[in-house]
Amino acid sequence: MEINWLPNIAGKKENIPILIQAEYAFRSKMMRVFLEELKGFEDDDLDLVSFDFDTSMKSFQISPKTPEPIYSQILRIKHLLD
Repeated sequence: MEINWLPNIAGKKENIPILIQAEYAFRSKMMRVFLEELKGFEDDDLDLVSFDFDTSMKSFQISPKTPEPIYSQILRIKHLLD
């Protein structure tokens, strides 16, 4: 799974520990959801999943970089990701 930080926050180093903690919490939650809801996924499929992390809003969205049919499968369970 790839997490893309948007926008780049290189000049705001004081926020980095908080953002790293938010990313870690999101990754943990995502892995639990994937294991429970997407049982047909292979390990290689999870490597293709990409999320965009809006660092100013501290929110995550599935990235258009995620290929089909994985993108559509994740959109189906999007309510579990919030």
